[in-house]
Amino acid sequence: MTRKEFLRQLEQALSGLKPEAVREILADYDEYFSDAQADGRDEAEVVEALGSPQKLARELKAQTHYRQWQEHRSFANLTRVVASIAGLGVLNFILAIPLLVYLLFLTMGYIASVGFLLSGLAVVLAWGSHSLFGWPQFTSDGSGWYIGRYGDSGAEMAWRSEMDDHSGQVWLDKGLLMLEPDDGDRFELKTSQGALLLVSKSGGKLAVDASQPAVRELARIDDGQVSIDGGAIRELKLREDSGDVFTARVDDGKRLETLDASAGGTVLKLVASGPNGSISLKDGDSTLEISERSIELKDGMDHIQIDALPGLSVGMSALAVGLMLLLGGSLGLVFCVWLTRLTWRALVAYVKYQIELVSGKGGENAAA
Repeated sequence: MTRKEFLRQLEQALSGLKPEAVREILADYDEYFSDAQADGRDEAEVVEALGSPQKLARELKAQTHYRQWQEHRSFANLTRVVASIAGLGVLNFILAIPLLVYLLFLTMGYIASVGFLLSGLAVVLAWGSHSLFGWPQFTSDGSGWYIGRYGDSGAEMAWRSEMDDHSGQVWLDKGLLMLEPDDGDRFELKTSQGALLLVSKSGGKLAVDASQPAVRELARIDDGQVSIDGGAIRELKLREDSGDVFTARVDDGKRLETLDASAGGTVLKLVASGPNGSISLKDGDSTLEISERSIELKDGMDHIQIDALPGLSVGMSALAVGLMLLLGGSLGLVFCVWLTRLTWRALVAYVKYQIELVSGKGGENAAA
């Protein structure tokens, strides 16, 4: 092989490096040929001493990538060095396979740790938000029922729906219970003394009836709406023209106590106060029951039940699980970072050792 052919093959094998780096390498070896000829050695002897231009190019690539990594120590540059070293021979490639598998598992560890961390954070934030602000809240968009948070100002209940046949509404406004029934709807309200107040709408006209004259004075009609002192009402029942029934009861502290609703084939029962608080939702063969101790879902032959942790309610169990996920994700992330630092040091030591071997071979070839 001639000098010109050797340099041509070397240039082709160096593809992938920066053009200026390739030109510098070719200039060095062209000068090496000139120096060797000046010493009385012919081209064939020099080519034989240098060996295969392809193998030499792989070694030069590894050295070049190593210098680039020394100038800018990034994971990407280190990866290029490792890949270059792996290409030097079959043995190096086989040794690189366990490293790649290890890096894959390390990446999966990062993903799992971050997943646990984010899941735990979401659970803890949701628990805290629900405890402080009542959100997330129970909703049933299909039937239009909505139960918001309740606090010192009393139960905040609303009847909401986008469906034409469920357009009746009830809400609280500054202590006043506001009613806006649809045509054919009927509200039945019971006071703390057990007196009955009826609000209905027929033919576009609102009507208010009461079992006692004093109770009738609680209601005011204004612009198609009826306002009632919310503090005097303990039970509200809405009977719609479609047959749907909605019943809510509050305790003496104006907090939501129970809720019963039926719309079509869907039945909802809610006990909001006391140690035995629960929610039961039934729709045909499907049933969802949520209590302080468990969550149970039945759908035909399928049955799923989630029990709370011993000594804890479902809510506190969710918080405990969220905290465990948060702790597990944090510890996993710290462990992965520690492994990454350890891996980095091991890779640096391995790269330095391999580059020293390659540089030693290059020196021997040049001396020959």
